[in-house]
Amino acid sequence: MVRMDLFAELEQKLETILKQYESYKQAIAELKETLAAKEQALSAKERALKEAEASLEQITREKEMVRQRIDKILNRLKILDLGEST
Repeated sequence: MVRMDLFAELEQKLETILKQYESYKQAIAELKETLAAKEQALSAKERALKEAEASLEQITREKEMVRQRIDKILNRLKILDLGEST
């Protein structure tokens, strides 16, 4: 009778351990999914940041070109104004 009680107790403990194991296994799977989703989101944000940086560089170059063109036009106007003054 004592042996049966011990086996029943061991069986109960084993069931408890197996349930905990399954619970941990499920939690790990969920964490892996969450991690994968966050890594994917981070990768998308990194791509967006690189695209934004490239756009900013392009806009900066274009702005500089426009500024140079305006300076040339202003210099021409200044030359024309000087020519008319004389």
